[in-house]
Amino acid sequence: MLYSFVMIEQKNKKIIALACSPSKGRNSDYMLDFFLRGISVFDVNNKIQIEKIYLNDIYIEMYKYENSHGPTKNEKEFAELAEKIKNADGLIIATPTYNFSVPAQLKNFVDRIRFISVDLSKRDFWGQPIGLLGNISMFFLVSGGISKFAQKVLFFAFPAFWLRGVFLYFGAKVFGTYYSGDVRTFENQKILNKCESLGKKYAKNVLSEKGNGILEKIFWRPKQKD
Repeated sequence: MLYSFVMIEQKNKKIIALACSPSKGRNSDYMLDFFLRGISVFDVNNKIQIEKIYLNDIYIEMYKYENSHGPTKNEKEFAELAEKIKNADGLIIATPTYNFSVPAQLKNFVDRIRFISVDLSKRDFWGQPIGLLGNISMFFLVSGGISKFAQKVLFFAFPAFWLRGVFLYFGAKVFGTYYSGDVRTFENQKILNKCESLGKKYAKNVLSEKGNGILEKIFWRPKQKD
């Protein structure tokens, strides 16, 4: 008996890397660059297309009811960014910690992308809108000025926990977070090497189309990588 096999070619993946610090070339920006280096090192067959975008270079109006359904005519770059994210396979967010939260531009961005992130016409068992970003594989890189130990204990008071919860709410797949409490992370080669290693793992998960695990579905505490 003869068998025929059809080889299915793996499609290329598109990743958006969002640098959210108002200060370029500092801690979270360095973390992101090394994370992206890890992706490139793992992706020997060039199956992943990466686009790095500085969020502060994008004009985004502050969220209000009038612009809650999409970009205005003055937000051409924001409209393009939203469309890229909508059609991407992965989104990496790198951000500093400002007063236990994220920079204002990132918070506003998260509020503004509601129109591509949830379907308000449909509700789940809990009465919540249905998330639309199931195609997105997330990773969060967060820098701060408090020790990693303190961040582990007070995880719920830091951006990684909130970001993880928001994007799980949006239906995305969350592959992890990494926090650095070194105020000179950009000079800390050990931390930067760890970011590169995590980038390799992220690339592997994206290419294998890994989904959320049980813990990601029911438990929003971010995984702390040592």
